[in-house]
Amino acid sequence: MFSVVVATPDVVGERMAGPGIRAWHFAGELAKHFPTTLVARMEGAQTGVSVPHIQGDVAQTLLSVHRWGSRDAREAMLDAAVLIGQPARGFHRLKADQRIIYDLFDPVLLELREMYGRRPSLRQRLHFVAEEIRLQRAIDTGDLLICATPNQRELYRSDRIIEVPFGAEQEEFGQQPTANGQCEDLIVWGGGTWEWLDPKTAVDAVVSLNKRGVSCRLLFLGRSRPNRALIDRRRESRFDQLLAAGAPYVTANAEWVPYRQRLSWLTRSKIAMMLHRSTAEARYSIRTRLFDAIAAATPVIATEEGFAAELVAQHGLGLVVPPSDAGAVAEAIERLLRDDVFHAVCVSNLERVRPQFAWPVVVQPLIETLNRWKQQRD
Repeated sequence: MFSVVVATPDVVGERMAGPGIRAWHFAGELAKHFPTTLVARMEGAQTGVSVPHIQGDVAQTLLSVHRWGSRDAREAMLDAAVLIGQPARGFHRLKADQRIIYDLFDPVLLELREMYGRRPSLRQRLHFVAEEIRLQRAIDTGDLLICATPNQRELYRSDRIIEVPFGAEQEEFGQQPTANGQCEDLIVWGGGTWEWLDPKTAVDAVVSLNKRGVSCRLLFLGRSRPNRALIDRRRESRFDQLLAAGAPYVTANAEWVPYRQRLSWLTRSKIAMMLHRSTAEARYSIRTRLFDAIAAATPVIATEEGFAAELVAQHGLGLVVPPSDAGAVAEAIERLLRDDVFHAVCVSNLERVRPQFAWPVVVQPLIETLNRWKQQRD
């Protein structure tokens, strides 16, 4: 039997970050075509999850879910014809005739460089080296690699690579809310506040606007990553200081927003904010939260450089600003808040590009590859 396992060491459940969301949707789309198992960490004591937006009884019967590290997960991985996942500890080919696909959409090494800084501890250096070895092994031994942007093709430099960007929801949140349902001064920061991002510039811009009479509020959707094993309390302390500096115009939800609620927040807001510092990570990241903004048709303010900024500029999805320029961010906020015609054009452009990022569309190159492999095996 030609079966597939999609594996992620990240959390899948009520609250999910980018890697968990991506694995969840990969499994859901592949289950429409092949017997598929999703292997992931589960939120809390949860022992199973249902994959959203899988239509039809056939897809439901072709999908199973197992906890990362469990016996059932190990057996499913051993029986699978194809394994798909990030190059994580515990994820590798288990038998000679098995194919393995490494998803390299997340530039982990570039993130770690920013997270650990110029003076990493011994433990941090060892972690970086281990991730470097895993990445090189994936590039050398993977039957296929997945990247998410054209720039990532340049980063990984392999002739065994396909491009699969992130996807945007289509069904539940296809319409922009009416003006009565929208908070006219609300700006949403949808993702994390990691070292390579720039929440401080966003806070500074919002505070400066309010001080000169332009009413606006910035909301961080969630301050704690779903994967509790990855929470760094030092970042939590810095974020407390940032919120204090932005009060009363800046607030944050205490927990990472539930997956099914995140687009409801965005559809109520006027602007989606995603800012980063000028780093190597910025050039090669895909910025998964951009696709939430596309799904909710919420105009974006993004820092220049990288896939997200290029897409925003190319399709008129919002405004692109220089890195660490609070004045430019403030101008962009004010324009989107006050220029109703420009805001409406951005909303229309977001609605226009949304279908090309539907999950069934973006996963199609992977499905085509697996169909070829299945035919060869049969």
